[in-house]
Amino acid sequence: MLILALDASTSVVSVALARAAGGGRRMLAEISLEDRGASEGLLPAVHAALGLCGEELGSVERIVVGVGPGTFTGIRIAAATARSLALGSGIPLCANTTLAALAAPALSVSGEVLAVLDAKRGEVFAQPFASGGPSGEIVCSRPGELRAAGSPLVVGDGAVRYREALSGLGRIPPDGSPLHRVSAAGHVLSSSLEPSPPEEVVPVYVREPDAEVRRDLNPWSRP
Repeated sequence: MLILALDASTSVVSVALARAAGGGRRMLAEISLEDRGASEGLLPAVHAALGLCGEELGSVERIVVGVGPGTFTGIRIAAATARSLALGSGIPLCANTTLAALAAPALSVSGEVLAVLDAKRGEVFAQPFASGGPSGEIVCSRPGELRAAGSPLVVGDGAVRYREALSGLGRIPPDGSPLHRVSAAGHVLSSSLEPSPPEEVVPVYVREPDAEVRRDLNPWSRP
């Protein structure tokens, strides 16, 4: 089964192509773009990944997309792009959370992982994972209020930014560790590959989008 994975939930646009066979998943190509936004970089990255492997979109049998939490604009663009590709080609579409993709590589070196993303506004998105999958719900909280069971490996850009506040929860890899990066490859590793109707693949915001907050604070925007 040929898998195409997309993620734009952070400042890095990531696309991966992989093959699932015999119970395993082998990465064929991964492209990450840091200097282009999702609206400009996502589709070109898809075409580039397919081209590197000599494949065409018609050969893909699953599309996996990261639906958040993360950057609101990025996850909206990724979800819309994945839905368009799926609807236009008939390829089954699968949704996967950003935190699951972040935790997947870390679970290969630790039995307990706390995935933490910088949510801005002085908050983080976080979720605990064990070898069997999520071991708790996604939360949005201030770093100092976050709690964790055991002594997990704490990964993500939120762990880097709030290292001092989170250091008591568990081990945090060095700032430059690839374990802190959300990647399309992580989606390949962590997705169940269970298809969903395209119209049900929607962003996971966890909290109210920034645009809605600004509108609520602006008295002139209220009816």
